[in-house]
Amino acid sequence: MPRRTEPAPSHFAVFAFADFGHISPTLGPARELIARGHRVTYVVDERFAPVVEATGARAVTYASARGAFYRAADPTPDQLAADGVDLLRDTIETVFPLAKSAFAQDPPDLVLYDFETMAPARVAARLLGAVPVQFGPSHAANEAFPLRARLWDADNALMREGAAALIEFMGAHGIGLDEMGRFCAEWDERNLAFLPREFQVEGDTFDDRYAFVGPVVTEADPGVWTAPRDGRRVALVSLGTESHGWSGWSGFFRACGEAFDADDWHVVMTLGRGADRSLLEPVPEHVEVHDWLPHTAVLPHADVVVCHAGMCSLMEALYYGVPVVAAPRAHELSLSAQRLEECGVGRTLPRDGVTASLLADTVAELLADPATPGCLDRMRTAVRGAGGALRAADLLERWAGQRERQRAAAVPA
Repeated sequence: MPRRTEPAPSHFAVFAFADFGHISPTLGPARELIARGHRVTYVVDERFAPVVEATGARAVTYASARGAFYRAADPTPDQLAADGVDLLRDTIETVFPLAKSAFAQDPPDLVLYDFETMAPARVAARLLGAVPVQFGPSHAANEAFPLRARLWDADNALMREGAAALIEFMGAHGIGLDEMGRFCAEWDERNLAFLPREFQVEGDTFDDRYAFVGPVVTEADPGVWTAPRDGRRVALVSLGTESHGWSGWSGFFRACGEAFDADDWHVVMTLGRGADRSLLEPVPEHVEVHDWLPHTAVLPHADVVVCHAGMCSLMEALYYGVPVVAAPRAHELSLSAQRLEECGVGRTLPRDGVTASLLADTVAELLADPATPGCLDRMRTAVRGAGGALRAADLLERWAGQRERQRAAAVPA
């Protein structure tokens, strides 16, 4: 049989918003691409250089002016718009010049980016002749489900200001009015979604421009965490890595500690790095508290997860078939929490006023529902069968090869 021809080594650029939840899904594919002999360069906030470089990738760093974007619990339309415009200007004024310089003598074959970095990434891909691919750490968007149109008020004066800045930037780099709609859209011609189609809102409306590769879950090393051996059930509680700026943070965690009976439950809480543990004192004996701990160390032993409905947290829970009680606080998190209920794998709590008794009743109802185990089995199969890092790397490798074929076609015979 003829030997399989390995693709020529390619260079991949990754642009990612300054948030671990945006960067983490790309790390597995990057690691896999590097193992196959390719090169990967991230344009990333300096705080995330160590985790990026641990994959073997190169990090081109800057200090992000992210501000409160995606951190505020319940931003007003004006706050959300103002933070979005500030982020857009930061990507245009800081990220784009940095990337242009970094790649001038070493252009990538493919640019992988999220929507929050679409301005510098799409223009850089255009100028460098690279294949653009948009990825989404949460739900993808299309004509039937324009995610950000549901979250942002396009008539807000600040949003109009941002749109004008984006159009000016695109136009200054040779993108004409006939192309502007495509270059400013919420999606690209190639899109990676790090969730299974079965969990995507309006999933059956997405065409072959989208590849739902599922989450990239890294199982924890043995010994990272030890489960209790006394037969008690395990609850994992987390509000993500950056929740402790929320005024209701301490009350939420205290309510979670009270909701789970000490005779029946062992509770593991991850508070986020930099959280003030003293706000939770005294901590009940059946509760253990960590600044952070890989959730994949706890999830194989967990009976329920209580979280903010961040997509990474949800996908890890569903990868292990663990039901979720979600307390979403902002943005698309409410959509994800609603999707949990639609899929039969979780319940939703109100944003405010979470009490110990409400949480205890919600957990008991979820675990007693006879439909829950079957729904969890189906979603676990979907999550694990979507392909993960290997399928993402296969697709990126194939798409990068399109640039090589374009180059070859342009060379005279």
